[in-house]
Amino acid sequence: MNPARTEFARIAAREPIPLAHGALLVAKEEYPDLDVAHYLDHLSALGRAAQSALREAENTVERVQTLSDFLFVRTGFAGNRDNYGDPRNSFLNDVLERRLGIPITLSVIYLEVGRRAGLNLFGVSFPSHFLVKAVDERGELIIDPFNGGAILDLDDISTRLKQIYGQPVELQPAMLKAVGGRHILARMLRNLKNIYASGADWPRSLAALDRILILEPRAADDILERAALYERLECFGAALEDYQSFLTQYANHPAADAAREAVVRLTRQVARIN
Repeated sequence: MNPARTEFARIAAREPIPLAHGALLVAKEEYPDLDVAHYLDHLSALGRAAQSALREAENTVERVQTLSDFLFVRTGFAGNRDNYGDPRNSFLNDVLERRLGIPITLSVIYLEVGRRAGLNLFGVSFPSHFLVKAVDERGELIIDPFNGGAILDLDDISTRLKQIYGQPVELQPAMLKAVGGRHILARMLRNLKNIYASGADWPRSLAALDRILILEPRAADDILERAALYERLECFGAALEDYQSFLTQYANHPAADAAREAVVRLTRQVARIN
């Protein structure tokens, strides 16, 4: 296991996981010389500057608006609409340097800078488009960092759902539920996995799956996906182990019969090799 993966596994054993640290370790596998402390210091400096900017704000709405102005007007962060699928949009060091990102990485910056500035912020794993919410004694504000920190009302959110699903969809409370660092990092890695898979970059796709399963060892779909990918890469022993692990945990899963067939097939394959 490489040093970045070892450190990632170490912090994944903690709860809560330090979000920015984890996101930078995701990037460190792509950039082995990445200085994690440097970028954590950069976030802290942004947080101090944001705290100064927020000093005159009188309530949560004003604080959110001021933070959004600080990040997206004064500092220049923006959504990368022209090249959304660029992997660099998922690496926090690149987003900090280029000031371009996708909803989830811009949300990580919004969370990390805003929390350092004193705001009570949480990630929101909204379908297809990560969001942030600010919470105070009067309620919640839903914020879209990809769109300049816009504050969304329920009509805005319902419109987003209709655009995502192509038809009216009832807003469920779970869609706006706060999520922690473990969930956010897993979603970042799933984005990367999908980007790499779309380009048939199977080794990087596998590396993303490995880290998802460090975060969520019992994630059934990811165990199955990694097993299939190992088989594609002709790592038959590893594929067999994943299918067996899946069946041990999920014997009654709808995919269990297909997994049992894979175990038979791979057992023969491993025996031929040995």
